[in-house]
Amino acid sequence: MNSEEFVKSIIDVVRDASISDSIEDLVDPPGRKPSSEDLELSNWFLHLNDKEKEIVVNIIRRAVDTSIFGFFTVLDGVRPIVDSDKGILELYYRENDNNHFLNTNQEEYLHDIFNRKIENDNTRL
Repeated sequence: MNSEEFVKSIIDVVRDASISDSIEDLVDPPGRKPSSEDLELSNWFLHLNDKEKEIVVNIIRRAVDTSIFGFFTVLDGVRPIVDSDKGILELYYRENDNNHFLNTNQEEYLHDIFNRKIENDNTRL
């Protein structure tokens, strides 16, 4: 697995699932006995017109994308998580006996790959 494949898998497994799960929870709250907050949000969402629902979906998509982008900037070392710059984060994918270094900035940052892959992506779901 290389950096491109890693980001693509995060888009498929985390991003798209988070967006669709969030929307599904608004349409049909999860669980046998949904919380009062989940029911309230669902009731509010279901009473919106189609344009308003589309706006909510876009807000969800942007929030998920912003979160993933921010996490990738941390992995890339461009957004510090501690006050000192003495350490670095290294992300490897181990396959059999091979280690694949995923967050090397010698090629392209993970957050840049992510932005490129989701660019103009308002109709995936």
